[in-house]
Amino acid sequence: MITVIACTIRRKCIDNVFDNYDRQLWKDKKMIIVLNNDKLKLKRYRKRARRYKKNEVRVFKLSQKYKLGKCLNYAIKRANKGLVAKFDDDDYYGPKFLREAARAIKRGKAGIVGKHTSYVYFKAKRALMLYRPGGERSYTRSVKGGTLVFRRSVWKRVKFPEFKQVGTDAGWLGRCHRRNIRIYSLSRKHYVCVRNKSSKSHTQKKSMRRYMSQCKMVRKTKRYRRYVN
Repeated sequence: MITVIACTIRRKCIDNVFDNYDRQLWKDKKMIIVLNNDKLKLKRYRKRARRYKKNEVRVFKLSQKYKLGKCLNYAIKRANKGLVAKFDDDDYYGPKFLREAARAIKRGKAGIVGKHTSYVYFKAKRALMLYRPGGERSYTRSVKGGTLVFRRSVWKRVKFPEFKQVGTDAGWLGRCHRRNIRIYSLSRKHYVCVRNKSSKSHTQKKSMRRYMSQCKMVRKTKRYRRYVN
């Protein structure tokens, strides 16, 4: 069983949250959504969740005074035994994302997997780029927070830091590394970090210009999905 955890603060991302989950070919899955914005309507999300089998998709709401780490720990505590996948509300997850991650864990690669090398799509420039080339299928200290998949038993040993304003995922991975928990980087495929023109809409406030300077161009396109799956 894989439990997808999606903590969301953006009203406009409701369709993306459900679409990313629906798209996954991995069948043994459930999802827990945590609303972390006081303006989001719990009723609206729960109405959408009623389209699924009973308890397949559950929705909770926490005050926006709580940081991401608190929301993650709250959700994972309610997750099924097995694997946990952390999905960001504004990124793209291809159909085989969960399959690739689950197979790597089941083959004993590591208790935590994710993507050190990943695609990034800059909407304003219509640019599909590659971030941190050369870090695929290898052991690492860090992977992108939006790609984390891990055994729930790992989380029972190491909880997410609850008071960090930024760097929650990096902080957790650092704690895990110090506990000698292995972290494995998957392929670049099946995931895209989607960046808007304004960095203010993202948790990571790095400017578009600075971010692009750290990436390698793949191609200019409006239809990036065809190149990442």
